[in-house]
Amino acid sequence: TVLSMQNNYQGPPSDFAMVVPVPVVLNKENVKTLPNDIFARIDRLAAPRLVEYWEQDPCHPPVQEMALLRSAALVETTSEEEGSAVAEKHGVKIESRFSVGEYDVLILSAKDSLGLDTFLRSQQYKIPAGAEPYLRPYVTQGSKFFVAKVDAKKVKFENGQAMLSPLR
Repeated sequence: TVLSMQNNYQGPPSDFAMVVPVPVVLNKENVKTLPNDIFARIDRLAAPRLVEYWEQDPCHPPVQEMALLRSAALVETTSEEEGSAVAEKHGVKIESRFSVGEYDVLILSAKDSLGLDTFLRSQQYKIPAGAEPYLRPYVTQGSKFFVAKVDAKKVKFENGQAMLSPLR
């Protein structure tokens, strides 16, 4: 499964991060940034058009077509060893760590949703109060967590607004 997403975030880029449950450990080869105009092209292709319909033969059932749009986003610590030690303390394992475009990415696994919640907060992620029950089903199912944080030094600005690259 591939998930592509474009984020429209208002605020300082250093405050932006996302946590996305994923079924497997992703590696750097699995995550890419996309050109900023990709979703504009998709919008144009998917825009309503004037069409003419012909009556179809009722004896032939219609073929159902399905287009799926898919993909996937880090935790900054003072050192990798320190981050791993803090993670282990909370029952969280850093499965993979890499950078893609302006994003620093961690792939996490967790033994306990409260430990994951506590770890993310200890790493300065601003997750909503009461997030632990929402993380619990994913932890129970053995999901991994794609965690992406923006490296503010790598962000491009246009007209005073940070332009975040779409992720796949």
